[in-house]
Amino acid sequence: MVPVTEEEVVWCYRSILERNPESTEVVRDLAGTAQDFRSLVKIFLDSHEHRTRNSRAALVPLARGEMEIELAASPAELAQLIDRIREAWTHLGKVRPHHSVLTGDAYLPEALDEAAIERFYDSGKQELSSMIEAILERHGFAGLESKTCVEYGCGLGRVTLALASKCAAVHGYDISPNHLALAEKRAAETGAGNVRFHLCTADVIGKPLEPCDFFFSCIVFQHNPPPIMLAMLSASLQSLRVGGIAIFQLPTYGTGYSFRIQDYLAAPRNLEIEMHCLPQEAVFSLIAHENCKILEVREDDWVGDPGRWISNTFVVTRPAVPPWRRVFDDASQRIGGLTSKFRYQK
Repeated sequence: MVPVTEEEVVWCYRSILERNPESTEVVRDLAGTAQDFRSLVKIFLDSHEHRTRNSRAALVPLARGEMEIELAASPAELAQLIDRIREAWTHLGKVRPHHSVLTGDAYLPEALDEAAIERFYDSGKQELSSMIEAILERHGFAGLESKTCVEYGCGLGRVTLALASKCAAVHGYDISPNHLALAEKRAAETGAGNVRFHLCTADVIGKPLEPCDFFFSCIVFQHNPPPIMLAMLSASLQSLRVGGIAIFQLPTYGTGYSFRIQDYLAAPRNLEIEMHCLPQEAVFSLIAHENCKILEVREDDWVGDPGRWISNTFVVTRPAVPPWRRVFDDASQRIGGLTSKFRYQK
């Protein structure tokens, strides 16, 4: 058995995962863990990151006809929808907080140990280095150390705290009190003093968030009924400053999926994780309505059942408004042309 060197670990990161390691500590740990170079390569090839990057999701056949999805909820209906989601995630945050964020068996309460907790937070660092920073770099978005970031659905701070190591300030929003309590505890333990956490009460969802230069949300919107998704996304885009970038993920199609507000409210309350989608047409319309611009849209592998759902990652920016557009908007507002609230309904 030939000992593994740290240089070989770095080579595997760069050659197999096509990125630099997240820290020297991780390199040192892998060098001490792998029995030989062959087993080291197998660790990288079997990693979730490598399998996700190189898997081809099953093509989802698009059914004939449109999905029947109601998006236009009254204030009373929206409050009832929010109350259901709040109850479910308050429950999940108590009974299985880590597993409700990452659903691997290692994160179930009965299996959770210190090593699993560290892997949980390391996955946030990997997400930052392998996906977020790559997208931002591709679009010339530099200087995170001077930027303010907002993360919607921050959970236990898995990605939030990784962002805090790069950004000037980070605001994390979540609907689960226990998730936020654990996130605040971890932030205190790691000395992340530039993070502020916000509880998404009924009077917060759909309202403006902290102004930010960078917005991020992944595996979050999909667990909310479509009218809530629309309200959350609208508030998120409104928070984006001129020149800022938003990266967010959500499913845009589900085989056999439909959503009717009254049918949903009449059904028994569900305390498990739900899956919903928001049609691309609605997302595109909302982006335009919020005076933002699409930089890219790509299919991703974030959903648990890729044979049923189509999930997209959107990259959006808020460009500077040209003088002619401001004059046009002012005139339109005077005649009421652009002041009606956005509504989408199949």
